[in-house]
Amino acid sequence: MAQVESTHPLVESRRNPEAFTRFYRERYEAIVAYFARRVFDPEIALDLTAETFAQAYISRKRFRGHTAPEAEAWLYRIAQSKLSRYHRRGRLERRALSRLQIELPAVTAAQAAEVRDLGDLVGLRALVEAGMGQLSAEQRDALRLRVVEDLPYVEVARRLRISEAAARARVSRALTALTNALQGQPNTA
Repeated sequence: MAQVESTHPLVESRRNPEAFTRFYRERYEAIVAYFARRVFDPEIALDLTAETFAQAYISRKRFRGHTAPEAEAWLYRIAQSKLSRYHRRGRLERRALSRLQIELPAVTAAQAAEVRDLGDLVGLRALVEAGMGQLSAEQRDALRLRVVEDLPYVEVARRLRISEAAARARVSRALTALTNALQGQPNTA
């Protein structure tokens, strides 16, 4: 009797759309954690997760792999694309939503807590704070102005009373130092 090769749910979903549910359930928590660790906001992490799986569902017939690792890599490429697009369009969309006074549906406290747990945001925040503590005061100030307050380099330079080139250098050194401090930490992947 010939043994039937098991088909990955993503491959099976090409013929049977309901099979996509298994793929979704298998990868949901990992994708939420992936986004939570990168955007540090439960609502955004959930939105990006939904967009990722929606795109995966729509594009499932273009998936050419057959194995779980291939399916996972394919899904993460979609997730990376969604994250990149979020960062590019994020500022513009947030401004437009604010101008139009559009409010997105709120994430429940339970959903936010689940995302924080999946992304280990509390632990990651502690690691970032520890890394920030290793920076010089000048680097911390430059990083806060550029990254947290989202100011352009010209404004960072004005506030710090340094040249724009010096502001760029401080932010770059601060990001490099922070990255080095976080290297090898299991929950920053």
